Amino acid sequence: MSAVQLHRTIPESSSTDYRPFQTVDFLIDARGRKLLKNSIRIEGDITALDAIGGNPITFESNVKLDNSIGAHTFFDSYSVETEMKGVLENLQNAPRYAAMVSRATLASDDLLSSQFVAEARGPVEANGNYVLQQVSDNAYVAGQAEIVANRTQPSFSIIPSICFNRQGGDDYSFNKNGWIRVSCILSPANQALFGGADQAKDYTLQNLALRFQTREDDGSQGPMLMKSYVNVVSSVQSTSTTVSARVPSSSVNGVALSFIKQSNVNDFQENTHALESLPQWSTIEYLFNNSLQQYLTYTLRDESDAIQRGLMALETAGHSQVSSKTLKANKGQIMGLPFSEYVDLSNQKFTINFKVDSDSITGSPMDVQMYFSTLLTM
Repeated sequence: MSAVQLHRTIPESSSTDYRPFQTVDFLIDARGRKLLKNSIRIEGDITALDAIGGNPITFESNVKLDNSIGAHTFFDSYSVETEMKGVLENLQNAPRYAAMVSRATLASDDLLSSQFVAEARGPVEANGNYVLQQVSDNAYVAGQAEIVANRTQPSFSIIPSICFNRQGGDDYSFNKNGWIRVSCILSPANQALFGGADQAKDYTLQNLALRFQTREDDGSQGPMLMKSYVNVVSSVQSTSTTVSARVPSSSVNGVALSFIKQSNVNDFQENTHALESLPQWSTIEYLFNNSLQQYLTYTLRDESDAIQRGLMALETAGHSQVSSKTLKANKGQIMGLPFSEYVDLSNQKFTINFKVDSDSITGSPMDVQMYFSTLLTM
């Protein structure tokens, strides 16, 4: 095994501060070497403010991010492309997907691991506030009071859930396949941060960089398999709602669902990434054609069954240690359906029928986020 090298690349733009809605592009290239699978990280520093043009976050301000996902909250979407293949994946609503995986697989003790602490995660909601506060590491001088101006910004280092971090098979050869570009769109401030006063929050990211590891190219390129997802958003706004999705993939093996009240999506004080419950539903039907073009209908009437199948959908997507007890302890709800095979949904509509017994859904409609698990090959 040749020596592993650690690389660092900065964004292609020349900005020093990166703000909500801004696109950040990283170019990954190391000719003569292979990218080690699952080795990409994004790092940076956070400046969070309690209002537009406001003050740095303090304990009293109570502004925070979702402690279960940490700094993933700042990256709303990812696009990954290669020189030879073009665009491989386009991941939308990435923070909510991270929240679903985290709340289904990680207990509070798990979030004490250095791996997740580096991502600005923590075991309790208050951690979402602590990780935004300035650090006093350089703010004290012997014999003097604290110099507030010398405080430093909190930092993070996350492993984004892009396809090259969910990869099996051979490592990626830059000689055979060319460069890789990872593009990120930063989240709206009121979706990344919540709590505190009922007013708009603000943040900027500084010193952004992408790190990756490589080994010497052995001159071959074996098959590569990568997990990914396609996100589709619809709404449930009546007691009888049908939603349909067309998924541009021929290899789909499950769908996981989560819900959020539409009124909470951009609310200044509500957690946009909360996994809320669909109220008083009676049946959920999934309708699609399998690989043999047989039209299938799955009808679920029991809540525990619906949740268990949603967790199984995450498990078939490659996420281990999925647990209904963990999900319940983390105050979340996930529904969905695992498929017993890979299904081509690119030439058909995937349909879900919701029957809700409560009229409250008409006055408080909900968004349903559908994440279809897909398989990419190179």
